[in-house]
Amino acid sequence: MLSLVMAPKDVYFKIFKIKPLKSSAMTESHLSNLGFIKGAVIKVVNENDGNLIVSIKDSRVAIGKDIAKKIIVEEM
Repeated sequence: MLSLVMAPKDVYFKIFKIKPLKSSAMTESHLSNLGFIKGAVIKVVNENDGNLIVSIKDSRVAIGKDIAKKIIVEEM
């Protein structure tokens, strides 16, 4: 298991868990609505200074490195 920020590009992973975010509960709810839930399949499409563009649920989403560090994934 590793943090999403350390995941290599173009490899499919499954979300193992999302650590609690200190920023707000609204952020966690928003991530959940975007598909960032335990068991979801995710792939890093591009990386720029730790900020990621990921493919999840047939769409692409940009997330910051502070949030990507909180998403723990495991290789499929």
